[in-house]
Amino acid sequence: MTSLESLVYMSVAVDDLTDDQLVDMLREARLRNEALGVSGLLLAKGGRFMQVLEGPAWSVEDRFAAIERDPRHREVKSLSREPIDARRFDGWAMAFGNPSDAEVREEAGFSTFLTERSGLPTGLAGTPADWLLRWFRGRDLLDVPQERVSLARHAA
Repeated sequence: MTSLESLVYMSVAVDDLTDDQLVDMLREARLRNEALGVSGLLLAKGGRFMQVLEGPAWSVEDRFAAIERDPRHREVKSLSREPIDARRFDGWAMAFGNPSDAEVREEAGFSTFLTERSGLPTGLAGTPADWLLRWFRGRDLLDVPQERVSLARHAA
């Protein structure tokens, strides 16, 4: 049996991305991550990304290494890494802002986690990923230095 890993990272977007660019990112990532056996959730808000990646350790490490090289990100920082017994996300999803276009909200893989306070998978409760995702959703992150995120995680 393949060991599974969960990794949560946060990064800063190099440029402001439009809803259309975020939807393109969602579509590309769903195809690529499905092929690699990676599931999770990507949040985009306030010029920042936070993502949970989960899957076989080699796939998660491959995806994270690619993200670190991706020119759309800077200040990529791993916040949590842990072995998991089972996947907590069914597939891969993305949440961002409050798009005005109804078609965006109906896009496969679009999550309402940021706007409707929808729940996270029950298997995530009490984990570092759960805490970090809820922290991200509840904050205005435009001026939060990366160091405060990692220090806050250890204090929780």
